[in-house]
Amino acid sequence: MRGGRPGLIGTVARTAVVAGTATVTTRAVDKKMQEREMRKAGQAQQAAPPAPARTGITQEEKMAQLRELAELKQMGALSEEEFQREKEKILAQ
Repeated sequence: MRGGRPGLIGTVARTAVVAGTATVTTRAVDKKMQEREMRKAGQAQQAAPPAPARTGITQEEKMAQLRELAELKQMGALSEEEFQREKEKILAQ
């Protein structure tokens, strides 16, 4: 048996073990960090307040709906009664 420093094969084997261990450790740390970030993102989404509900419609949208309604009445698709009822619904929004 040889004494002193390891031979070439021993050095290569030791290097491979060290590199393999480093790779496995790095991947494990990366995975844990990703999981932690995913949990934080999930908690942030749950904690975020919901977007405010939209109330009513804009004046431009009301005007467009009223124009369409008037056109339908003019074409004869709506009676005066139906026109008034729909117009009230639009104005109430």
